[in-house]
Amino acid sequence: METLIQLIDWAAARFPEGAALEGEAFEGEAGGPVSLSRGGLLRRAAALAARLIEAGIGPDDPVALLAPNRPEWAVGYFGALLAGGVLVPLDVNLKTGELTNIIERSGAAALLTDASRLEDARALAVALAEPVQLFRIDEAEEAEAHPLSRWPGAAREPGDLALISFSSGTTGAPKGVMLTHANIASNARASSGTLPCGEDDVFLSILPLHHMFESTGGLLVPLITGAKVYYLSSLNPRLMADAMRLQGITVCLMVPALARLMHRRIMTAATEAGGLKAAVFGALLVVSRTFLGAGLRLGGVFFPQVKRRLGPRLRYFISGGAALDPVVGRDLLALGIEVIQGYGLTETSPVTHGNRPGRGNRIGTVGPPIDGVEVRIEPVEGAAGGEGEILIRGPGVMKGYFGNPELTGEVLRGGWFHTGDVGRVDRDGYLTICGRSKNVIVTEAGKNIYPEEVEEELARSDLFSAVCVIGKKAPRGGEEVFAVIVLDAEVLDPGSGLAEEDRPRAVRAEIDHLSTGLSDYKRVSDFVIWPGEALPRTTTLKFKREEIKAALRRMAGFGPGDF
Repeated sequence: METLIQLIDWAAARFPEGAALEGEAFEGEAGGPVSLSRGGLLRRAAALAARLIEAGIGPDDPVALLAPNRPEWAVGYFGALLAGGVLVPLDVNLKTGELTNIIERSGAAALLTDASRLEDARALAVALAEPVQLFRIDEAEEAEAHPLSRWPGAAREPGDLALISFSSGTTGAPKGVMLTHANIASNARASSGTLPCGEDDVFLSILPLHHMFESTGGLLVPLITGAKVYYLSSLNPRLMADAMRLQGITVCLMVPALARLMHRRIMTAATEAGGLKAAVFGALLVVSRTFLGAGLRLGGVFFPQVKRRLGPRLRYFISGGAALDPVVGRDLLALGIEVIQGYGLTETSPVTHGNRPGRGNRIGTVGPPIDGVEVRIEPVEGAAGGEGEILIRGPGVMKGYFGNPELTGEVLRGGWFHTGDVGRVDRDGYLTICGRSKNVIVTEAGKNIYPEEVEEELARSDLFSAVCVIGKKAPRGGEEVFAVIVLDAEVLDPGSGLAEEDRPRAVRAEIDHLSTGLSDYKRVSDFVIWPGEALPRTTTLKFKREEIKAALRRMAGFGPGDF
């Protein structure tokens, strides 16, 4: 299984029966639920590949894919690869200008889409400087895939380009990560060896498939382990909750923001119960936390109703994309919900580290390296003892950045990928992420502050729905810690009892209260209450810090030189 074509062919032969990918039809679409076996997926991909080849698409030709999470997304993925093409997955939430820039930058000659995005795709085709051919991925057409040797994709070598993952951007050159067949296939195999899953498991796909975390961990891993993936037609919380129970979901990839939301809802519901129920819940939670420290997990015994409501067959969540608050992770585990945290980047296909369920899950770390990955910590100025930039070497490390050899040379040096993240490794090889070096706030005294650490403390507030920490230029040089606060909807409600003119004072008091565990130099010097309901985020819910800074510069009271 050195190429992705070999990988899907092997999976189809090993698990010939049963559904691999299932999902409901989107609103307004004809037909009912979609169910694809691995063999059916391969035959649908072959039919699409035949249409692409007939249209002149050949080896190394970029093929863009614009579609939401659904079973047929994988048809587009493998169809493009069977034709010998290079997949360019697109974020359905990007604006037309961003999408046209990526398509034109990649040189894609074909655009794959589905019924739900067909009008968007047609508008894109008109906006592009060069014509692009449109193809549907959701047409129920099959072709015999074997012998595989007749497909151009079967002749692709492990080191040949398979996928380019582009960042967004309406102008300039968006960063495109070039990943080979060997990069992605090796990462899927190694990741599947880290987490136990098999034919009895059902994955719920909620993270965007254009992101490597979901397409590798939430699509390829289930395909090669015999598990099934279920797709929602909407991320409505009620539909998600229903799917968890009715579809028998056992595994779900998530980002830490969703874990925090889950934690908050459970805690709020327990508090609102009031009286004896709330007191008993609190007492049992304290006991469960205490036993966790001794290696005993009693959450399932003390709180069976939590897992029953969430999903009776749930085994664990897998968290990635950002740092998981250890308090949230431990509390959920004390409640009987296990969250497995891992680490990786698009440039590493993406997984490099992962905790293991059970005793191998050390909350607060991202776990040891997966098979084949080497890690080195390179000291950086201002970092604490034992901490440094995380360097990665292994089969998943990208080929480079598309059309940007200079940037490639900056991050790939001596065979090592320089992640830009700062961390430390313990004696057992478990990695702890300390922060992102490019986000680091450097004080006048030369102290380094990682925003994530401060955000983690402030995010525990019930007054705040989101907190983004950035550096603000200090009058005497260096930077100060500045917080951008989004108030919780209940606080903004006129009936909350907190008048608008009193909000800044309440926020300041809350920040000071939650910062008692931080060193003085890490404490927030100033803040602003964000005027909107939400801060700009990526599709994996990371803050778009540069976009937030640009918005702040335009606000009254701030200037171009402040951020």
